[in-house]
Amino acid sequence: MASFSKRGKHWRAQIRTKGQDPISRTFDTKTQAQIWALPVDNEMDHGIYINRSEAERTTLEILGRSCHVWRSGQALMQLHQAKSRSCPFHPRSPMYPNLRDTLANFCVDDLKQLVAFLPTFQLGTRKEELITAICNGLLGDGLAAAWQALTDQQQSAVAEATHDFTGRHHAAQFEAKYRHIACLREKHKRKDYPDSEGRLTRLALFIYPDRRSSTTGIPPDLQARLRNFVPKPCAASILSQPTLPDRAGLMQRQTEQHALHELAVLLRSVETERLSVSDKTAVPSSAATRLIGTKLPAGDFYPLVEKTDKYAQEIGPIKAFAWPMLLQAGKLAQRNGTRLALTPAGIKARATPPAEVLRNLWDKWVDTGLFDEFSRVDAIKGQGGSGRVMTAADDRREQVNIALSECPSGVWIDIEEFSRFVRAAGYTFEVTQDPWRLYLGDRQYGALGYAGFHDWSILQGRFIRALLFEYAATLGLIDVAYVHPKDADLRDFRRLWGVDELDYLSRYDGLCHFRINALGAFVLGQTNSYQPQTPASAVALLVLPSLSIQLMHGSLTPDAALLLETWAEPMSDSSWQLDRQRTMAAIESGHDIQTLRTFLQGQHSQPLPDTVASFINRCAQDATALKLGASAVLIECRDATTAQLLAEHKQTRKLCLRAADQTLVVRAEQLEKFRAAVRGLGLGLMG
Repeated sequence: MASFSKRGKHWRAQIRTKGQDPISRTFDTKTQAQIWALPVDNEMDHGIYINRSEAERTTLEILGRSCHVWRSGQALMQLHQAKSRSCPFHPRSPMYPNLRDTLANFCVDDLKQLVAFLPTFQLGTRKEELITAICNGLLGDGLAAAWQALTDQQQSAVAEATHDFTGRHHAAQFEAKYRHIACLREKHKRKDYPDSEGRLTRLALFIYPDRRSSTTGIPPDLQARLRNFVPKPCAASILSQPTLPDRAGLMQRQTEQHALHELAVLLRSVETERLSVSDKTAVPSSAATRLIGTKLPAGDFYPLVEKTDKYAQEIGPIKAFAWPMLLQAGKLAQRNGTRLALTPAGIKARATPPAEVLRNLWDKWVDTGLFDEFSRVDAIKGQGGSGRVMTAADDRREQVNIALSECPSGVWIDIEEFSRFVRAAGYTFEVTQDPWRLYLGDRQYGALGYAGFHDWSILQGRFIRALLFEYAATLGLIDVAYVHPKDADLRDFRRLWGVDELDYLSRYDGLCHFRINALGAFVLGQTNSYQPQTPASAVALLVLPSLSIQLMHGSLTPDAALLLETWAEPMSDSSWQLDRQRTMAAIESGHDIQTLRTFLQGQHSQPLPDTVASFINRCAQDATALKLGASAVLIECRDATTAQLLAEHKQTRKLCLRAADQTLVVRAEQLEKFRAAVRGLGLGLMG
């Protein structure tokens, strides 16, 4: 199956077919990617693909891959030709027959049933007579009348296949989009023949099976005639609601303000704390996630519960696990042995607006190959087996990201409805190369390769939940409403073998609804700018000239309390003191002090005292008094003579500065060059 994803200014086409190595190419436009992918996808589906990369490379070198070759008119014409070549029922391809050749594969009884659906027909007895009657009816003047005789659902199925590039009927996508199954045969009425095929439906007059590829579609000659009058189907839509439904145990978390604050907390923690990660997988240690959990202002989504039974399921950390992974994928932190350390980009991010940093982290996470979210579905084993078991996680994320960007913001969306929309809009993906490699409990009896064991909700649905709950919500893109996983209504895994002792299949099963907030709309490209929201609070604050803030009545929302604690030192439950050091730390972390001014003015009935206004203005000016430069290393020499030699020698004087009699300063990025130069002088640098 071909998938197209935008990478920066270019489009990548990737084709994955079971039993064959994936093939990918990068192009300047999506049209070029489609031109290349359609015929290749067709050949790979039928096992006749021949790798022609060398020949294509030579041809492209001759042509120079000049941009003017792909002028819009030529590109559209080439795309039309490519679609014609790749159509699964194209008459010029012996593998894909036209209408007459397709009907030749039917038995006489089925042909008689099809003839009976025509508006006017003469029932013959010979197979050739029946085929001719159907061809005359569908390729003649009776096609429109036969179309009008279809039900609304059947007309929708024909419209989808008619306006598909390849003429195929995508059954799973159609079912998700219309919540209806397009049946080519009726169910057998006799209960003692459950596996027998019933009579053909009227839909079978338009959509035919291809026995070689196990697909269904419309023959090309019939498809060309249908396109003259069959309207294009409408795009897939998603249902939403302005408020959350009443449900016992439903918890709500507005993540926007939390993410903006937690980003600064995590960057400081990486710099000052010892956060350990695996040197092979980059996964944070349990000690690191516990430490991060204590530093999150609003805590993790679920409280950390000590495990008393080694066989019992535990939810474990979600946000505390996601943050170290996000910082590493975004190149803001890197492994220094088994400890995380800030990179130059991470140091620079502390002075960058948090919304810009969060957008960069999400974009980098979508494209990263650092980690597969599905590996956190602990109950499903076999993911790390030999060979390629799982598909590329970045391709899966790209599909979900595109679907998420098409969702409306500011309204609540059911997670099951979003999963349906992903399929209905055609953003489908596979989680595993071979479901037989995955299992529950026992490798043989619990294999997910059995029918019904690897349905969309089991694999793709869990991946969608993991991506949204653990990463999109952590970055503040979406507000979430959730319950404890064992209280979720998911029963899709109960029919599987080996789940008797499981309360839930994954720690993300509790996610029920999500809402794209203002930050998410900015990150997903729905808006061009982002303005931090000032938390609304039905309270009255008294701002005193002594820089003290008193709560007069009411209670602050968690977001409002978090904003105050960012800039002011808590003195009691209802009192805060504006603190210069705390304010400087907040500005250095990328927070905008004007947000504090707006918040205080909105809660204070009088204009702000002059001392408070002067405090805010002076802090805004003094915050940029110094600028952090490059990191440096202090080197202690054995004596002053050695220090003077290195500071004055022509090979080392440009790489170091003398800080004291026996101390030199070397920039971190110049350390290896300095070491090599010192070694050339016959000296050694230890450490």
